[in-house]
Amino acid sequence: MKRFACDPHDPALYPRRFTHGTRVGEAAAGGAGSRRRADTRPRHQTRPGHEPGGRGECMPTTCDTLLRHVLRDEALTRGLGDIEARMLVEWAADWTELLVEAARTDADAWSCVRRLCRRGRAIGRFVQLWNEPGDRGAAAQLASAERFTWPLPAAAMDAPDLMHHILTWENQHPGK
Repeated sequence: MKRFACDPHDPALYPRRFTHGTRVGEAAAGGAGSRRRADTRPRHQTRPGHEPGGRGECMPTTCDTLLRHVLRDEALTRGLGDIEARMLVEWAADWTELLVEAARTDADAWSCVRRLCRRGRAIGRFVQLWNEPGDRGAAAQLASAERFTWPLPAAAMDAPDLMHHILTWENQHPGK
């Protein structure tokens, strides 16, 4: 069975490859106070067990362009308060880093990030609709149309609490 990095049915979370800002021993780091990545291989080399041309090969796609795309997407935060918008952007940025690291090609990375942004916009719109007293039916309809599988709130919730609840659920149930 062929698996792709952004397969919506694959519940696997991909760990970060680098530990940024990790201190390495004085002798290995080249002096007192210097910082070095725990994994010093150039990004174009494959990881152990990921042979070129094999099924486990991952392409080193740069994250900057895709992160910039996420951060500049104003539709992601349109209509949200500052707190909810910040939570949603941080969530999208974290997932962008994970998806880009797991992507095999640039096209695969862009596809995953576009789908992530669409889901983020739908989550933001749901939170916005749910907090309008007369729009809860529209929020439920949006949740159904977007196939959101998290449980709908039983009562009124503040927008930041609702956003936190949804994003926590999304992180605990990836790909659902």
